[in-house]
Amino acid sequence: MSGTGTAGPGAPLVLRWGDERLTVVRGWPGARGERILECRDGAGRLRAARLAPDPANGPGAASATDAAGERDPAAGDSAASGVGSEPAPGWDDRLKVLPYGQDPKLRSLRPDGELLVHRASKRAVVRTADGFVKHLRRGRAAGVARATAETGGLAAEAGFAVPRVVAADEDSVTLSAVPGTALLDLSEADWARAWDRWARLWPQLVLAPVPPAGLGIHDVADEAEVVAGWSAHVRESDPGGFADRLREQLQAIDERTRDSLLALGGAGGRETVVAHRDLHDGQMLFDAETGGLGLLDFDTAVAADRELDLGNLDVHVDLRVAQGLVDPARAAVAHAAIERAADAVDADAHRLDVYRHAARARLVGVYAFRPQWAGLAARMAEDLARDV
Repeated sequence: MSGTGTAGPGAPLVLRWGDERLTVVRGWPGARGERILECRDGAGRLRAARLAPDPANGPGAASATDAAGERDPAAGDSAASGVGSEPAPGWDDRLKVLPYGQDPKLRSLRPDGELLVHRASKRAVVRTADGFVKHLRRGRAAGVARATAETGGLAAEAGFAVPRVVAADEDSVTLSAVPGTALLDLSEADWARAWDRWARLWPQLVLAPVPPAGLGIHDVADEAEVVAGWSAHVRESDPGGFADRLREQLQAIDERTRDSLLALGGAGGRETVVAHRDLHDGQMLFDAETGGLGLLDFDTAVAADRELDLGNLDVHVDLRVAQGLVDPARAAVAHAAIERAADAVDADAHRLDVYRHAARARLVGVYAFRPQWAGLAARMAEDLARDV
């Protein structure tokens, strides 16, 4: 992301829903062009919503005037509020907002505690007095509990502080709290301490001699499929308003990413290792008093190339700089720690570069669905296309 530059968030997308105004916090692709939204209502509560595609734009197409008849700020870094004086005809019929803390697909979810995450029909996370509860679709909780216990157990043996499974049933997993502060909120000195601690612990986890037997394999073809899926969602619903303008560039990025990953073949003659598969700064907490480092969310743990997590983490540091959340000096500290860890696990430099490229391509898709960052996603795509 060297050419992306630094920029704060663009204008938020604000939806008018009856007498309410909902500010979109995050978004995800749904089926057939639907957009899954996580919003804040006027009381500051998290609300899950679904926005169906505009039939006037054809199947799978989401309009750039979804909010209220004006240009959707998600289509770039517009300074517009996203709220018009009158809703577009039929727009209210396309927005379905769930009651606070309720979801028919998440049977255990209740409107108590502090709702931190709510992705409609998929998952919700609630902070309680004693820890956190993950509410999931029926049948998914057992896998999350197992991954947290097994892979989290390996992380604990490596020296990380990890959440402990307190209780689990068919619909939810209750986890203990992990002490510490988010990395973005640390002082400069503690930021350096946290990254030094991570660089020391990560190789011990990755090189654990006995990975959990139940870990699924995530190979280069799987990673190529993940990136292609995000790209397809962007082209289908164009949430950021740049897919048509950058159609050729997005196609070139797709082809380069797929070809580069598949050219890697197997694991470079080495065994796969324990991989988090969603490793970024937001998955870590640092306890300044004890010097302990917490590692969270083992739901996606797999056996994969050792370069997969390193590439994703490295690119997220660049992303935080581009978002204006981390300054270049702090980024240099993080990059140096990642380089030390890469050396310690004997990561292959070329494979690491390929996984970095794949992470950038995937994040274009992820952040295209976050209205305040859609302009940044477009610039990331333009930068990637120039490197193809």
